[in-house]
Amino acid sequence: YPWGCVNIEDESHSDFSLLRHLLLCQHTQHLIDLTSTTHYENYRCDKLTRLAGGDHGAEVTNKNPLAALEDESTDHFHKVCKMEKMMEDTFNKKLEEKNKAMEVLKLEHKEYIDKENNILDLERGKMLSRREEFYKEKKEWETRSFGSTFKCSKSMESLGVKKKGLFSLGSINFGRL
Repeated sequence: YPWGCVNIEDESHSDFSLLRHLLLCQHTQHLIDLTSTTHYENYRCDKLTRLAGGDHGAEVTNKNPLAALEDESTDHFHKVCKMEKMMEDTFNKKLEEKNKAMEVLKLEHKEYIDKENNILDLERGKMLSRREEFYKEKKEWETRSFGSTFKCSKSMESLGVKKKGLFSLGSINFGRL
């Protein structure tokens, strides 16, 4: 302070040390007993009357606190059972929805696979018909080319040229003479 220093421990300046000694040393047990018997019992009585009257606390009945606790426990058990039933119903409903969705997906997948199999069967049929056409053309070509080769060899024989491995380049002849 501007006018000086105050020491609360000094008995000439303050009664704090005397008050502290009085409360803590002489009346400690009295404060503990008072708190335990009066304040705690008042608090407990108030809580039990509220509990017996319900959560709303509107009307206090002369009901036994143990009976009130039993009633509250029973109500809580019924609420929990009701919530469990609601949760199970919700679970079953979601499970049904998921199963229906799975069935729809299975059907769509089956239709897709059937469609793809049909496309493959059509392509297989086209490939088989193209193969048959190819073999027909091959056979026709072989018969035509075999016949022309046969005619070619006959025409060379008729000219009197024999195959002996001879060929020439201008005036140079290779082979047997």
